[in-house]
Amino acid sequence: MSNILSNIAALKSLYHLNRNQEGYATSMERISSGKRINAAGDDAAGASIVNRMTSQISGMQIAIRNAGDAISMAQTAEGAMNECSEILHRMRELAVQSANGTYSGADRVALNAEVVELKNELLRISETTKFNDVKLINGSFTDTTFEIGYDESPGHSHTLSIESVKPTDLGMWTTTTQLSKSVTVTAVDAWATTSAADITVGTSHLFNVGDLVTYESVSDPATGKIPGLQSGATYKISQKTDTTFRITDLDGNNISFGSSDHHGTGVGAKFHLASLAGAPTPQEAGDTTKLSSEVVNTEDITIHGHVGSTKVHVASESTAKALAEAISNTESLTGVKATAQTNARLTVTPDDNSNDYHVVSFSLSGMNTEIPKIISASIKIGTGDGTTSGDLSDLRDKINGFSGSTGIQASLSADKTYIDLKSPDGYDILIEDVDFPADAKTAVKTVDVTASNVATSGTITAAAHGLQDGDLVRVRNIPSATENLTNITTDTVYTVRDAASGTFKLTTGLTTNAVITPGVDNDGTISFERIEKSLNIQSMNRSKVLQGTPIKLADKDLGNNETQPVAVDSARITGEVQYESSQVFTLVPDVKDSLFRDAPPAASLQKVSDMDVLTVANSHAMLTSIDGALKRVDAERGDLGATMNRMGHTIDNLGNIVVNSSAARSRIEDADMALETAELAKTQILQQAATAMVGQANKAMQTILSLLR
Repeated sequence: MSNILSNIAALKSLYHLNRNQEGYATSMERISSGKRINAAGDDAAGASIVNRMTSQISGMQIAIRNAGDAISMAQTAEGAMNECSEILHRMRELAVQSANGTYSGADRVALNAEVVELKNELLRISETTKFNDVKLINGSFTDTTFEIGYDESPGHSHTLSIESVKPTDLGMWTTTTQLSKSVTVTAVDAWATTSAADITVGTSHLFNVGDLVTYESVSDPATGKIPGLQSGATYKISQKTDTTFRITDLDGNNISFGSSDHHGTGVGAKFHLASLAGAPTPQEAGDTTKLSSEVVNTEDITIHGHVGSTKVHVASESTAKALAEAISNTESLTGVKATAQTNARLTVTPDDNSNDYHVVSFSLSGMNTEIPKIISASIKIGTGDGTTSGDLSDLRDKINGFSGSTGIQASLSADKTYIDLKSPDGYDILIEDVDFPADAKTAVKTVDVTASNVATSGTITAAAHGLQDGDLVRVRNIPSATENLTNITTDTVYTVRDAASGTFKLTTGLTTNAVITPGVDNDGTISFERIEKSLNIQSMNRSKVLQGTPIKLADKDLGNNETQPVAVDSARITGEVQYESSQVFTLVPDVKDSLFRDAPPAASLQKVSDMDVLTVANSHAMLTSIDGALKRVDAERGDLGATMNRMGHTIDNLGNIVVNSSAARSRIEDADMALETAELAKTQILQQAATAMVGQANKAMQTILSLLR
């Protein structure tokens, strides 16, 4: 039966018709847009996910572009650095060429002209290489961040700094072990006539017991001279505190110190370490057991380099060579390497009264050989005419004749007056048992004594005697028992003091305040022989800069007796260790009295801009500097290459993530076209059916109305 008031059938049919129309519209929207979710209402959770994924994908796409720009920038910088590397290679070629002995000074000037222009080009490239108007390789491109992610999560950025390749910023960072040490006297008890010589200095002296030191007086005799000490003489340290030390003679005997009539304070005078390794005492000379330097006690040195930090153990009595090898073995951990060289200079005390060739002999050891080589050579130590020129050619030749076994190379100065010794591997140079045969020891001075009585002052008057303070003289001729100087003994060695025009004084040995006070017979002519004092050895660095003060080597038996030597006859020179790195580094010894005797010197940059090839030495220095510069440029190119490689992988990775994320988003957001097409057909049929049913329901109502007619 039909419900006239409600027409329920029509209403139900209309309801379903509306539902079908909504489904039809939804299907049409999805098919036309291709998306399953066109509004949040379609899938609230899905819409949220899709929105976040869309943001991530778009961010990654920009990051891909950023990475591509970073590659372009890095390629620009690396291309410029490649050219800088080529320039440095050419400069190195010129340095090697200039180091050859076949070139004259004019040739080297021409070579250096190209070096100057290459440095200018290196500077121009560093200042003009830009990317998007940003300078890249002049040192201003620091801590620049490339954004290669879609958010601020860690690892979604890459920071790059490019070091300067300007010639003022390129080179080798270096520092060296200390070859010399000197301190200045601030206080001294100069009136104690019998006490040991205790020296007070203003700062920590860092001398060690057993060190040999050389005393140097300053020009002001009122404040800069210590009576009783001979300027230029070598003494031995027997005791020490932080700011004081006691000196003795070379055999360890206390020396007289000061006098009541000489009140110099010694303030401002200096003491020099004779060599960093010291030298063997005379008692040690001739000991041919295994040679060892005294360069350092057992300690650890911490090296802080650009690669990292590590601690190097240094064994007691290590040679410079051993220390350099220990440092270089850790180069992969620190970026710091070390090389060793031992350099020394040999001279002889000139004698203007001799124009003859004389003989000197000594034992020479190097390469830590246990059997020394005996060197015996003829040397000329004067001309007799006041020019004091000599000739050490034969000594050079004899040393070089054993270089195959000692490793020591000798080179002669242009004026033939000194010899430079070099052990290129950093072994010790040891000279022992120096001997001047009799004909080379003396130059006769005949002194006519004219004073009638010199007992009060100890002054000997002699016209044109030609003696100087510190000269050693031996009395060779006293005419008779009635014509002599009393208190002076034939064949005894004395030291000249207070030499002036026509006068001088004599002291015994190194006890220079113990003045001889002789009486004199007016008629005697006394013959004094001046003893040729020494063969001198002095440390040098590898740039041939002299270090410290010379060690004077002479016959031990020139003293008054066996316990009072006037000089050492042996010395050991320890090599210099040079530390090198293309970037700055620091060294931290674990003990105060260390290898350096002072705080380690800070590393300094040997700049390419400061180098030239005008001399052989400068050419070698330039090689070192350019090697450091090439390492720096290579490191920077390596960093740029690493950046480019990373950016390439970043692009690949981000591209893969974009593809996968887009696919994931598609699965959530995109419409299933087959499903939606079927759904559209379904809704179309249902819509047509529902429309027909609404029509049928309305017809039924018309039938009811016809009953009322």
